[in-house]
Amino acid sequence: MVPTYVRVYTQPVEFNRALGYAYDALVNGPYRFDALSAWKGLSERIAQGIYMGQGLLLPHTRIPGLPGPLMAFVVCREGFTGIKTRNDELAQFICVLLSPAESAMAHTMEIANVAKLMLNPEWKEKALSATDEEELKVLF
Repeated sequence: MVPTYVRVYTQPVEFNRALGYAYDALVNGPYRFDALSAWKGLSERIAQGIYMGQGLLLPHTRIPGLPGPLMAFVVCREGFTGIKTRNDELAQFICVLLSPAESAMAHTMEIANVAKLMLNPEWKEKALSATDEEELKVLF
């Protein structure tokens, strides 16, 4: 899946700021949905913990009636600040994923696809070396 929104930060950036821009892009993306309800779902998931390892933060939720998955992918080589990770590992990737509530398969498949990318050291290095959004988007 090609993300609806990609962003490359060259300096450390606060997690909430990066998340806000990514979420706003999804709200204004190709599918209409209840933005407040979706934000509540994301916030609940964030409170439960979103660090997946391999430098990945994965705020995600399922949304009733969403026609298809929406993804935003953000990279920050220097790391996101203001977010807790296991063992204080450096979080360098954010994948915001919104999936149709009616399709557990779509949700699971997108998470698996992101995990596959994160487990590929060559892909991760290319993503971390991207200097702009076009270069990052091509990796998908």
